[in-house]
Amino acid sequence: MYRIYEVKSGDTLASVASNLGVSPEVLATLNGLNVSAILTPGSFIVVPGETTMFDKYVVKKGDTIYAIAQKYNVNPGQLLKLNGLGQNEYIYPDQEILIPKAGTAFYITNNNDTLNDVTQGLKTSADNIARQNRTIYLVPDQLIVYKK
Repeated sequence: MYRIYEVKSGDTLASVASNLGVSPEVLATLNGLNVSAILTPGSFIVVPGETTMFDKYVVKKGDTIYAIAQKYNVNPGQLLKLNGLGQNEYIYPDQEILIPKAGTAFYITNNNDTLNDVTQGLKTSADNIARQNRTIYLVPDQLIVYKK
């Protein structure tokens, strides 16, 4: 699901995201970074290896996070975090956001989370989580997924 990417000279969060076909906000969220973070050559970041668990949704005029979350049966706060958006940020037409596919659960870690917190949040075992997530760091704002 995820892989480790070694940052090269000249890489930015935006350029890496563009090359992978994801938003900079998604990469920032995966790595607990600010969208404007400066990447250091030789450092490592977590990047999506494949996106089989999420669909891209193109925001339409009049959409709200709450309405989109209701339509896809997702917690609005978690949908915001998944897409690197704050509570007071707006979405706008033609913006792409990630929506979990049916049967996909996700957990975004908080400060001081334990593996037990993640297993309870996803309602599955640590073994199931480990099989579907290559590396679990338990740093704040790490995305951990589980396909039911």
